[in-house]
Amino acid sequence: MIIRLLGPLELTGPNGAVQLGSAGQRTLVARLALKPGETVPRSALVDALWSDEAPPTATKTLHSLLARLRGQIRDAGLGELITTREPGYVLNASADTVDVARFEALVAAARQSDGPLESAKLLREALALWTGDPLADCRPGEWTRQESMRLVELRMDATEDLMEASLELGEHAAVAPLVNSLVDQHPFRERLWEQLMIALYRCGRQAESLAAFQRARGVLVNELGIEPSPRLRDLEQAVLTADPRLDLPERTPVVVRGNLPADRSSFVDRPETAHVAELIREHRLVTLIGVGGVGKTRLAMHVARGEHPPDGVWLVELAALRDRALVPHTVAEALGVVDQTGRGQLTVLTEFLADRDALLVLDNCEHVVDHCAVLVDTLLRVAPKLRVIATSRRALRVYGEQVLSVAPLSVPYPAATLFAQRADAAVPGSFVITGANEQAVANLCRRLDGIPLAIEMAALRVRALTPAQLLERLDDRFRVLTDGGRTALPQHQTLIATMDWSFDLCSPREQLLWARASVFAGSFDLPAAEAVCSDDSLTADYMFDAVDGLVDKSVLLREEHGGVARYRLLETMRQYGQTRLRAGDDEPRLKARHRDWYARIAEQGERAWFTPRQSATVEAMTAERGNLRAALEYSLTTPGQADAGLRLAGTLWFYWVGCGRFAEGRHWLNWALSLETEPSRARCKALWVAGYVATLQGNTSAVPALLEGCRAEAALLDDTDADAYATYVQGAAAVFDDDLSLGASLLREADRRHAELGHLDSNVIMARVALAITVAFSGDFDRAAALCTEARSVCEEHGELWARAYALYVLAFVAMGRGDVAQARELATSSLRIKEKFNDLLGIAVSVELLALISVVTGSATHAALLLGGADRVWQSVGLPLFGSANFAASHDQCVALCRQALGEEAYDEHFARGSAMTVAAVVAAAQS
Repeated sequence: MIIRLLGPLELTGPNGAVQLGSAGQRTLVARLALKPGETVPRSALVDALWSDEAPPTATKTLHSLLARLRGQIRDAGLGELITTREPGYVLNASADTVDVARFEALVAAARQSDGPLESAKLLREALALWTGDPLADCRPGEWTRQESMRLVELRMDATEDLMEASLELGEHAAVAPLVNSLVDQHPFRERLWEQLMIALYRCGRQAESLAAFQRARGVLVNELGIEPSPRLRDLEQAVLTADPRLDLPERTPVVVRGNLPADRSSFVDRPETAHVAELIREHRLVTLIGVGGVGKTRLAMHVARGEHPPDGVWLVELAALRDRALVPHTVAEALGVVDQTGRGQLTVLTEFLADRDALLVLDNCEHVVDHCAVLVDTLLRVAPKLRVIATSRRALRVYGEQVLSVAPLSVPYPAATLFAQRADAAVPGSFVITGANEQAVANLCRRLDGIPLAIEMAALRVRALTPAQLLERLDDRFRVLTDGGRTALPQHQTLIATMDWSFDLCSPREQLLWARASVFAGSFDLPAAEAVCSDDSLTADYMFDAVDGLVDKSVLLREEHGGVARYRLLETMRQYGQTRLRAGDDEPRLKARHRDWYARIAEQGERAWFTPRQSATVEAMTAERGNLRAALEYSLTTPGQADAGLRLAGTLWFYWVGCGRFAEGRHWLNWALSLETEPSRARCKALWVAGYVATLQGNTSAVPALLEGCRAEAALLDDTDADAYATYVQGAAAVFDDDLSLGASLLREADRRHAELGHLDSNVIMARVALAITVAFSGDFDRAAALCTEARSVCEEHGELWARAYALYVLAFVAMGRGDVAQARELATSSLRIKEKFNDLLGIAVSVELLALISVVTGSATHAALLLGGADRVWQSVGLPLFGSANFAASHDQCVALCRQALGEEAYDEHFARGSAMTVAAVVAAAQS
């Protein structure tokens, strides 16, 4: 659910936007949304609707408005969002669903951040939430006026904070024109005048800085009859005397230190901890091996937290990975390395890590050990400062590897310490080791062979049993379990026996869920559990109770993503559940149901892509990527299921294209197309999607064969839909190859055919946007603007952002061509902000290129050169810079020429190099400053 008040009022639920037809309804939503979860008295709602002129029927009208509103809310799939709570009503929503609360939280976080870089990032995110005047759709009145004034004032304060942070970051060249525009709109805000003076002074424009003070004084004296504040007068004196305090202070660069999560529970030290730390400091690869549950991951993480390499410590979790070929992709994701080119991900990683001093923690390598070995061997050869800690049940067998077998905890200590800590955590303040229970605890830990996971599972039982009772029951249980002549290693046998015991203590429904949940790759939510794991033995009605029971028993871990609870099994628990599942005949059925559920999730994502739920879809697909990969792999490795994999790979076009997954998309599409060679509608779609991805990578040489195959098979099957989309992709490829005549012809044909067939989605909009940039290259700015204005309007009507951002980019390009630099900057910045949310590197790159040109023509050549370097850095992760197109490169070449003319070769190269060394996030931040 999303509630937007910072602009046109929107209330969106699972079934779409709630149509709030009256200003009264919108006012009620706004008044309640500003206090989510809190009771708003009826009197306050009446005041919001009528101020001091409430009619005699005010209460009755209020009830009527609310009744209709609640009905519309239920129809939108939001249930009882508004409920009665004396003495008024409450909006049952979390604060993070309301843009005002989100804005205020981001601004507060920015003011408490450690440095200007983080502060600027948070403030830009906060200000990007604004889409217009606040509460403009509400009924005019005193409450609306006061609240609107309060929000506008908060916005201005945040804007000033952003300018302050930008100045601290040394972005004075970019700040000067922005603040100069702001003081024209808000001439009485002295802080803006201060920022303008400092920005101009640091740009070497001392006279203009002093002139700005005189402008400020003139406004304040003539309009308000007051002199500037002492602070502003002191600043004038500092500028006159060139006070060194005005110079930009030296800052220590902010380094991202990695992605290690915080410890969620205490670490019980063990003798080998110091030895592992010593090994990883002396050698470059240390592999911790041992049975499941022995504590390899905890030990690796604890040692890693004690290391502080300059380029960070990075955890790569491999447990949920099924397709071994995606090991490099998973490492790249963990490192935040995004590359949409056609290059192999291993090549991308070697380039990224070549000069970095970092530590990788590869966790749970055993099921992909061969591919991990190749990856680690390659990376260690090309990255001399890189170190790796791996956890696995088998050694990687890589040259230079130091293998340490992780032993169980010693008994009685530290094993007893672990038991006591986990038992006390189960019932806080209830357990300590005493003389009366010490021996029972020691015997219990000894019986569990000192295996940490087994000890932790047993410790949960102190809620109901004493250590002595636990030991007695466990001994009875082990005698039964070990009579079967198990062949596993003794310690592994102990863990299995402990899990068997815990499994038998679960209810029948919990046992079923434990086994069935092992088909999930990574985390899952409750609807997924209901869809995949339920049947007559475990109905959906009882699923939550089973989930809750397993969470309570620490079999399932509860996590939260985007306000939604998700669950996952620890890898050892998942493997045990998989063993139980395979003991019956349910595994094939469960895997098929898992695939079918995530195929539906993909289909829902495809439908939601052209709606206000587009941004939420990005988050959902990211959360489900492990399960989507598992569904694809199951389909492409199970006899008779390849067609389903082909359909799924094609359905996910929006994920591959819209979420920056070009390389992975081509991996799955190529695999699926190689298996399913008979003509089908699914194959036609996969062919044009593969061509689409290749086009955006700049790999247009691969496109003709894919699209010709698509159109030939589409003609055979009378698949007019696929043929229309293939025509669009073919036209876009022609434009990238600078064949504007052919491109325009194909794109016009695609647009006509989309209209005839009733298509309306992001690709239809993109066909029009591609046609617009084509005619803009030909100099027809009016036609280009008309096409993109219409495209933008359609996107706004449907809540679409991704294609809208490209329309904004073309409109910015047109504005630049017409000489309207201010509008071009506004449009290009808006496009960039959207593309940042989608991690769409291609959209980021073209927007940054245009903003660089805008900077140089407005006198900020230094900033422009920095952005050109940053754009070059982004293009390296996208593919061929500017698609290898002379038309796309024309404005780039103009910008380079102007920068070199203004700065000279040496200075240009210096600033370009600074930009090319920046991260993508830093490039985006610089471009928006």
